[in-house]
Amino acid sequence: MDLLQAVLSIVVFWVVVNLVYLLLKRMRSKETSVQLYYSIVLVVKRGYRGSPRGGGRLLAWVVVAIYACILVYSTYILILLVYAGLFMGAKSTVILVPGLNVTGLDLVYFILAVAIGVSLHEYLHAKIALKTGISVKSYGFLLALILPVAFVEVDEEAFTKARKVVKVAVLSAGVVVNLIIALVSTGIIMLLVSPTGFMIDDVQFGTPASRAGLQRGDIVYEINGSAATLDVLRSYMSRNESLTLKLSVYRPGVGFIEVLASKEPSERLLGVLVAPAPSKNLVGLLNPLVFISIVKAITWIYIVNYSLAFINTLPLFITDGGRIVREVAGRRIGDIVNYATLVALIVALLFTARI
Repeated sequence: MDLLQAVLSIVVFWVVVNLVYLLLKRMRSKETSVQLYYSIVLVVKRGYRGSPRGGGRLLAWVVVAIYACILVYSTYILILLVYAGLFMGAKSTVILVPGLNVTGLDLVYFILAVAIGVSLHEYLHAKIALKTGISVKSYGFLLALILPVAFVEVDEEAFTKARKVVKVAVLSAGVVVNLIIALVSTGIIMLLVSPTGFMIDDVQFGTPASRAGLQRGDIVYEINGSAATLDVLRSYMSRNESLTLKLSVYRPGVGFIEVLASKEPSERLLGVLVAPAPSKNLVGLLNPLVFISIVKAITWIYIVNYSLAFINTLPLFITDGGRIVREVAGRRIGDIVNYATLVALIVALLFTARI
């Protein structure tokens, strides 16, 4: 899908949403509120009738303990970023911009990952609130152009009267679930992906790969008898000499075959686009294209949830961490910490970020 098709699809979608909104404007229930702002921001809000159960004191302490660990880690990472930017000139941070450096199917995976991350983030806020005796007044979701956002509204009066540990637990619950999702995603990827080898996602014409007959979906596990890695491949291709690579390849529907790829002294690239290789235990069970889609989707779930956990943990004015520090240390000290963290984050992004 190119940029023009994507833009047209978004325009058509919002035209339909606006028409449906106008047609159903009079059919809203008292419990559900649907609002459309600026023609591209849809907000659906529904009242919640459930009652808080209480009795979640131990759970609150567990959530707070996990959050404390995440806070220490996130602060450490922020300090490393500032140091790397100021003293090493390292461009180690990538800012994701949908439509710019997140396009095509990756944009679809990104949006789905955001929907999963923010929905579970807000769900855990509500779950911990109810477990610790704080009622939930409403819940809903917001769609701003292409980005989905969920939200939960708790009883502020009950929240204000709650003990500090309960407040911190409610505020940090979303961060904790985002970290758990990121860790689970990492574990799934480790089970699916082979530590060595690579799958061929595309073959360029007129290259050693195309002359050797390599095909999209082929999985290279060995190069000249050694485990296939990109470093091993680069070491061979960088040589200023003619040579032949003996590749151990798994071809879907055929099985393991041996492919000989010859390169000339001037050729430095094999001529393939690569993707992670599936674990040998999964070879033959999944279609290569399906495998690539699954790995990409799970990778985006990891990236989005790790990023949400990192940013929301830090004490910034608009994050859960920012509100937590004000609840624990008071408004004045909390604001000082928020400003200090904001300055550190800006410095880190100015000197280490790239798109």
